Amino acid sequence: MTISPPRTSEILLPPIRLSGDWRVRSAPLNAPDAPPTGDWISVPECAHLQPALNPDRPYWGSHLRAINEQAWIYERVFSLPDVAYQRARLRFEGVDYFATVWVNGQFAGEHEGHFAPFNLDVTRLLRPGENRLTVRVTSPWDAPNPHGTYPTDHVIRGLVKGLYEHGEGVVPPDVNPIGIWRPVWLLLDAGVSLDRVRIRTALDGQVDLRYTIANMTGETWQGRLELRAFAEDDADNGVAAAREISLPPGVHHVEQTLHIHEPRLWWPWDHGAPNLYGLETTLTGVDGATLSAQQETFGVRTVRLERAPDRFTYVVNERPLFVRGSSYMPAIYLSQADRESMARDVMLAREANLNLLRVHVHVSPPELYDLCDRAGMLVWQDFELNWVQETSPAFEQRARTMLSEMIDLLGNHPSVMTWACHNEPTMVFARRQNVEKSPDPALYAQATEQDPTRPVFICSGQLEGDWKRAGDVHTYYGALWTRRYTDIYKHHYRLNTEFGFEAPAAESTLRLYPDLWDSLSHLEGGIEALWAYQAELIQFQVEHFRRLRATICGGYVHFWLADLVPQVGCGVIDARRELKGGYDALRRASQPLHVALEHDGRRPRALWIFNDTTAHHPNATVRWQARDATGNLLLEGQSTCDVAPNRSQRVVSAAWSLPPEACAQIDLQLVDGDGQVLTENQYQHPFRPTPRPRGYPWKFHPGLGMKVFDHPDAPSLADHNIPRALKVVPLPVRESGAEWMLRQRFPRWLASRIARVADLLLS
Repeated sequence: MTISPPRTSEILLPPIRLSGDWRVRSAPLNAPDAPPTGDWISVPECAHLQPALNPDRPYWGSHLRAINEQAWIYERVFSLPDVAYQRARLRFEGVDYFATVWVNGQFAGEHEGHFAPFNLDVTRLLRPGENRLTVRVTSPWDAPNPHGTYPTDHVIRGLVKGLYEHGEGVVPPDVNPIGIWRPVWLLLDAGVSLDRVRIRTALDGQVDLRYTIANMTGETWQGRLELRAFAEDDADNGVAAAREISLPPGVHHVEQTLHIHEPRLWWPWDHGAPNLYGLETTLTGVDGATLSAQQETFGVRTVRLERAPDRFTYVVNERPLFVRGSSYMPAIYLSQADRESMARDVMLAREANLNLLRVHVHVSPPELYDLCDRAGMLVWQDFELNWVQETSPAFEQRARTMLSEMIDLLGNHPSVMTWACHNEPTMVFARRQNVEKSPDPALYAQATEQDPTRPVFICSGQLEGDWKRAGDVHTYYGALWTRRYTDIYKHHYRLNTEFGFEAPAAESTLRLYPDLWDSLSHLEGGIEALWAYQAELIQFQVEHFRRLRATICGGYVHFWLADLVPQVGCGVIDARRELKGGYDALRRASQPLHVALEHDGRRPRALWIFNDTTAHHPNATVRWQARDATGNLLLEGQSTCDVAPNRSQRVVSAAWSLPPEACAQIDLQLVDGDGQVLTENQYQHPFRPTPRPRGYPWKFHPGLGMKVFDHPDAPSLADHNIPRALKVVPLPVRESGAEWMLRQRFPRWLASRIARVADLLLS
């Protein structure tokens, strides 16, 4: 992995990376003072323990679960350079999940959370020459919930960490990443440091800066704050400022405003160039010596969400923007995601014509956000809460601390355009305490206060009626919910942030894992048919949301881009980055300029043009042809229109006189006034949509944590880990009832009352 030094660096002495392998051994989990029990082993510097200890079996099995049933003691020896300094700090870029730190056997501090860097002052703990650093790391499993059902509330999640055991088809049931997965640095300085800067911009070029500066010298420090902002592609095009400052001992906030003349705005790629600026800041003493320096990258842009009962509209730089996105995690073990692999994924998203990635229930490595800034790829940023979490005041405070860390860490990235506090907190409809009591209301209030420059969602999905704080939906018609993907046709949504279908990885990928292939070998020869179904569903539903832009919808976020492990998953790309059939459908249906047929799966309705660009195409022509299974032409026609910029428009009715059952293929084409083809589209048997595959979604492999379609020996998910009393209900009835319940098509007041009754019965 390519690692950059911390953004904050003291000129007195460059940061010292504590590189090389760690030595590690296990210790009892629930007895912090007990001595280690295992032998010392060597693990790489930046790695999660699961792939480090089990490189050939990193995804499934009880051997992985056992790793988290222990604590792990990390140790290394480092040398203190023979230089003068006033303060020494250790900077940890990422420890997953609980960390307790000692230096030379003396307690230095502790931290919770996998994504946020943290500093510990170790000035008084260091000694000349060699020093010993010890870190106790844990990431424990949640206790079983005796009243719960797999995979939704079989545990009440107690970690503020989305990337572990995420139900079926995402993160396998035995995976809970643990380890020191980012670098550790030794920082030596003169006791004065620029610790961070918050950057907020306006379209007229005003840049408001809020610096956090620490003076740990024990006396008032006087000096100069010097700063310069400049266009990255034109360093001479910039603005500078300087001021004298006097800082008593302690941590201070210093505010400064810059004005960039004729700023180059940051745009998503489909609306313009993602122009970026650099910000260089230094602290210099009265003698002219530089004590601390910091570099940041930012973009001049604004974002807001116009929320109303009857529509959502995102507005970037005061221009309406339609969201075309997909959910994303770069790797199941984030230590294995380097800049190169994430750059490849961002490019795959860009080539699929997406303008947004939803960073799903986790905070990614910092390199991803820089890549999105530079690619003009918007980011919907989820917080680390997923499904049913604890509700205690202590948990709420822990979550608030980490939410603040996330916003501080990512707030300067122009690509980040929305915060979402919790994913599907009502996944179990009778459990609503998270979103109605704790911690979600407190998190929402904190996020809106800490960052008023971005839209905030109290949660994502399943709170459609609360459009002021939430309002987006997750729908799985043709997948988890119903047998026909065309069932979505009659539903109109403001914003859909999850939809999709689970399909197997490429056969060549599955065969690399014998246990996996044993459970999926019955699909041999049939994987491409499942990919074709995934493609049909994606094309139909994406085009449905794009039609709704004309009336109510602000965009869509497909679920999801790339599978984390070789499996049956919703990704349109498998874990080895082989493209499934759904990828091309997502790419084609998401073209910024697109021509589409509106149909309900039975008959044609109309022809549409979706134009998410700023280009105007006057006097354009839509052409269409329909053919039967032997290629004979059934009908053709054309219609002229002006293609307006940045909108979806119905062009012409498709009240065609042809027998729908005879129509095997429809071809559409949009040409400009000069006859040049602007975009094309095609439909195969549009009025005979493929039914949902047999065995899906209920046939399930508990050990692998994934759907297995019509495997003859696989149990039903509706028969797995459920209360004994429910087993008297016939299995088909339970499966159908569960699909209906997942849709949550009942009033919020009724769900709240049911939840309160359930709480009383379970308490």
